[in-house]
Amino acid sequence: MNSENSRRGHYFPALVFLVATLYGCGVAHVRTEVESSDLHQYDKVFISKIDVHSQEEAAKDNAKLQDLMIEWESFARDELEGYVNESHYQLMSEPPTSAEKALVINLDADLAYGNRALRWAVGFGAGQGGVDSVMTVTDSQTGEEKFRAVAESDLVMGGAGGDMQATLKTNIKQLVDQYPRAADQE
Repeated sequence: MNSENSRRGHYFPALVFLVATLYGCGVAHVRTEVESSDLHQYDKVFISKIDVHSQEEAAKDNAKLQDLMIEWESFARDELEGYVNESHYQLMSEPPTSAEKALVINLDADLAYGNRALRWAVGFGAGQGGVDSVMTVTDSQTGEEKFRAVAESDLVMGGAGGDMQATLKTNIKQLVDQYPRAADQE
């Protein structure tokens, strides 16, 4: 009986560690702010500006983080292109002319790296980082916003201080996934 209670006593710390590790991955909270009812009337999509950046001073002088942001911009573009290629839309490689009716997609992701050491050592909000991203879709001819979704992810704690790359990728994937749900409702 004592050995059984002893084993049960080890499960709780393991469970707490598992929850803390998974929590650190940064769940994306996505909300759609603008959703037009005529998205299905468009055949063409042009992916315009993809911008992944950080306003933190430490990130501006860090070459490794700058390289990662370029890599993450490429990831975001690939996610958007993958969606377009699997949808009924035709992906345009050049901006639409004034005579062409198309949807223009822009994506902006603002990163806050926070402090990984504080997240690892203290957790529970210390050193918090995160990703706030916005995807807008506009009509190429009128500039009217047809779709707008916002995703917010917090990196609060996690194994080894959490994983910003996993947080960003989850954020972008869930943001892009929000669009098909809107377009398919037509």
